[in-house]
Amino acid sequence: MEHGTRRRFQRLTDGNGHFCVAAVDHRDAMVAEFTKSRGTEPSPHELTRFKADVLTALGTRPSAVMIEPEFSFPHLTDAGVVDRSVGVICALESQGYMAAPENGNELMPGWTPRQLLEAGADAAKLFALYRPEDPELAPRQERLIRRVVDDCAALQLPVLIEPIPYRLSGDDDRRETIIRAAERLSGFGPMILKLPYPGAGACGLLNEACGDRPWALLSWGVGFDDFSSQLVEACAAGCSGFMVGRALWREALPLETRSAVLATTVVDRFEKLRDVVAQAAPWHEHYGPPSLDDWPWSR
Repeated sequence: MEHGTRRRFQRLTDGNGHFCVAAVDHRDAMVAEFTKSRGTEPSPHELTRFKADVLTALGTRPSAVMIEPEFSFPHLTDAGVVDRSVGVICALESQGYMAAPENGNELMPGWTPRQLLEAGADAAKLFALYRPEDPELAPRQERLIRRVVDDCAALQLPVLIEPIPYRLSGDDDRRETIIRAAERLSGFGPMILKLPYPGAGACGLLNEACGDRPWALLSWGVGFDDFSSQLVEACAAGCSGFMVGRALWREALPLETRSAVLATTVVDRFEKLRDVVAQAAPWHEHYGPPSLDDWPWSR
C-alpha cells in the first residue's frame, strides 16, 4: 500500500482500525425522507442545515463522515462543522438514478477525485447501480468504476465503491447479486467495499467474496434495530465497520424536536454501533499493519 493511501485509511478509521462512519451524503433520499415526514420538499438551505445539525451533534464520535459537493462539501468542513480529527469521505456520483435504474449513473458534473483531494477530502465514494449479469448496464458501470478506482489509486486517495442492486426479485436474488458484485468488483483495484446486508447467514460468503478488500456495512434505509442486528452478524464474519445514514438520523428530521432527538437518540445509536464493531476485523488485516521493519535502515 502506498504511504499516502495508508495515512488516509488511518484518517477514516478509529484507533482500532474500524470504520465508524456517519453518512449524510444523501440528496434524493433525504429529500424523500423530508417530504414523507412533513409533506413538502426541503429547500437546499434546509438540507445543508440538517446535515450540519447531525454532524455537530455527533462531534468527534465518528471516525469519518460521508458528505457531498452539492449541499455539504466543502462548506461544512470550511465552517468547522466537521472536527479536524474526523475523516472526510466525499461522494462523486450524481443523483436522479433511481428514476430510471436501467440508465445507470454518472459522476457529478465538475467534480473529479483530484478535485475532492484538493478540496480536503480523505477519500472518495462512488455509488453504482450494479447487477453483474446485466448485459446492457454492467459493462458501462464497470468502466465507470474502473476509471474512478484507477484515478484514486494514482492520487493515493482511498475510494469506497458502493454497488447497489436494483429490481430484486426476492431474498435469493438479493443474496446472490450482492455477493457476485463484491466478488467481481474486488478485483478492479484497491478499494473499500461499502455493501448492503446480503441476508441472514450470508455474511461469511460475502466476506469471502471481498477477498483482500476491506468492507463496511451500510444501512440501506432499514430501521436502526434491524441494522444493529445485521452489523453484529457482519462483524462476526469479517466486516471492518459501518457506514450509517437514515437508520441513524431519520427521526431527527422534524425541526421542532430535532435538538432533543439528536442529543439523545442519534448519539446513543451511534455509540451502540461503535460498541458492536469494537471486536471487528481492522482494515489493516487485509493489507498488513505498518511496521518499522519495512524501512530501509532496518535491513
